[in-house]
Amino acid sequence: MDDATSLTLNGVEGRAPSVLLVKGTATCEIVEPQANLIGFVNFDDIKDRGWLCGADSAQLVMTQPARIEALQAVTLEALKLASLSPDALLQPYAVESVEESILQAVDMAMDAALPKCEGKRLSLSHYLALVRKFDQFLVANAGKTVYSADVARQLGVSVRTLHNAVVAVRGMSMHRYTRLRRLWSVRQQLVSGVSQQSIKAVALVNGFWHMGEFTSLYRDLFGETPQQTLLASRRHQGELS
Repeated sequence: MDDATSLTLNGVEGRAPSVLLVKGTATCEIVEPQANLIGFVNFDDIKDRGWLCGADSAQLVMTQPARIEALQAVTLEALKLASLSPDALLQPYAVESVEESILQAVDMAMDAALPKCEGKRLSLSHYLALVRKFDQFLVANAGKTVYSADVARQLGVSVRTLHNAVVAVRGMSMHRYTRLRRLWSVRQQLVSGVSQQSIKAVALVNGFWHMGEFTSLYRDLFGETPQQTLLASRRHQGELS
C-alpha cells in the first residue's frame, strides 16, 4: 500500500500510476522492488463495469495519481475497520457498503483510463430517460444502501453506461451523485428525530461506514454535524410537545 515507483509483471516493467487487473486463470508473476508495497483486493464476480481486462488476463492500466490515491485511501480505511473495529462489520449492510466503496474507487480509476466515448454512445434523450429511472429507483429505495451493479442490472444497462448517463445529465460522477442523495437521506431521517444512538446506524443503512469521513462530508454539505442536526430536531419537537 506504500507508493511504489515500479514493479515487474510477467517480465514487463510497469510504472505508477497504474492499477493491476487480473481476471480468471491468468498467469501473473509479480516482482516488487521491496516487500509489502502492493495490496490485492479479490472480488468473486465482476460484470458490466467496463474495466479494461479480458478473460484470463493480467493487465496494468495507467490512470491518474489522484484516482490511485483515492483507491489507496478507501482500501486502507477498510483494512483499519476490519483490524480495529471488526464488530462494525457485523452491522447490517456494513460489508456490502465497504465493498461498494472499493468498487466505486476502482470505477473512478478505470474511468480515468478509458476512452471518453462508448462503442455505441447513447443520445442525450436516452441518457435523460435513464437518469430519471435512476432517480425513481433512489426515491423508492431511500434510506437503503444502493449498489451500483444491482441498480444497473435492474435498469438493463452496464454500470459504465449508467455512470456516463449521470455525468452527462447531472454533471458529476454517479458516485458523487448517489453520495449527495445518501447524505440528504441521512439528514431527512435525523430531522425526523431518531435517537442519538441511531446516528451510526442511519449512516450505515445509507452506505456510510467510515464515520469520520461521513461526519466531514455531512458538515461540508450542511454546515453542521449530524449530532447538531439531531439535537436541533429534538429541541424543536420538544417545543411543539
